[in-house]
Amino acid sequence: MFTIPLKMKTARFLGRIAFHLDFIGCFIEARDCTSHAILLCRLLVAENPDSYTPHLAVQLGNLGIWLSKLNRHEESLGATEESITLYRSLVEKNPASYTPDLAHQLSNLGVWLSNLNRHKESLGATEESITLYQSLVEGNPASYTPRLALQLGNLGIQLSNLNQHKESLGATEESITLY
Repeated sequence: MFTIPLKMKTARFLGRIAFHLDFIGCFIEARDCTSHAILLCRLLVAENPDSYTPHLAVQLGNLGIWLSKLNRHEESLGATEESITLYRSLVEKNPASYTPDLAHQLSNLGVWLSNLNRHKESLGATEESITLYQSLVEGNPASYTPRLALQLGNLGIQLSNLNQHKESLGATEESITLY
């Protein structure tokens, strides 16, 4: 019988608290709870990477969100990029389980880079996210078509930021068609 270690229970609890704090606009407190959860997850990953790496990836992704909401965009990049690195390794082992998470984190990375006016880099992350969502739509259109549509809308914005207005219009129209 597998028992969940106290560190993991505590990390999950802190993660849940962070979401509730986010809902009421307490982003600093959400960030702090998530940072503590990450510390616990790192300890668990050191003991058993196969079991706890997914939890660390989730918490790092969440930290990226809270940091972005606090306008700490450079820091949000670091957390999100580390989450992406972990998800890439998880996708190699189990694509069906982790490709949606990787696509979502790449989507976030595209937004964070755009917030920093790093539009070419933003475009690359968004395009990779779109590619992953397109493959997910093939297997489960009901679940992933709205996410693909959202990403195509983001692509339209990013292309517009790069003065590629014709391409921007095409991506935006495709997004609208999917909605």
